[in-house]
Amino acid sequence: MEKPYLLHLNQSGDLETTYEAIRSGFIALALEKNQRATPLIAEARTLKIIAQTVNNPRDLLNIPDIQAALLTASGISDKAKNYLHPQDKVEAIQELIVNFLEPAGTNFVEELVYRFLLIRGDTLGGIMRNAGGSLAQSKFTRSLLATLRVGGIAYDWLNSSNNQWREAEEMTPNLEILVRGVSWLNNSQPRTIIYNVNVPIVNNNNIDLCL
Repeated sequence: MEKPYLLHLNQSGDLETTYEAIRSGFIALALEKNQRATPLIAEARTLKIIAQTVNNPRDLLNIPDIQAALLTASGISDKAKNYLHPQDKVEAIQELIVNFLEPAGTNFVEELVYRFLLIRGDTLGGIMRNAGGSLAQSKFTRSLLATLRVGGIAYDWLNSSNNQWREAEEMTPNLEILVRGVSWLNNSQPRTIIYNVNVPIVNNNNIDLCL
């Protein structure tokens, strides 16, 4: 067929995302965000339980098990922690205690938990900025693999964890999460899709999908 896209596209409006699809996408993102937030809530609850064992915010420095959480509440990101010396970390926690926890009085535990969640929430926000693309990639891959399997077309897939090609097996659970690329034959001609690849012709910028 000379123009196979005409099987799917008859007018420019066919390229517009429908309200139902937009709604479905936002709901999927909301569910994913709640799912990824669950461990953070559990961390905050544990921090609160341990912090409640002391009556003075300065005594928090004497609890080894929560020093990482205290550093987070101080506003230090996970990445920044790797560049700080031990004494720098202690000073950051001391600043948190003096400037925020002590002024909170008897409510210092609540203040600590709020600040911990604030910083961890910011981390979650950064993660979620990439989640939409990941969900879309998984959905597209799921549809592509289903089409190939229904058509009885053999394919290989590129494993994102080790960057190695593998021959597709009968059924691999959650395969769409692992896939970084798919290769198959169409009319005896090889076709390959690769996700998230740096292309020299565009100054090595990341390309979401390359066919």
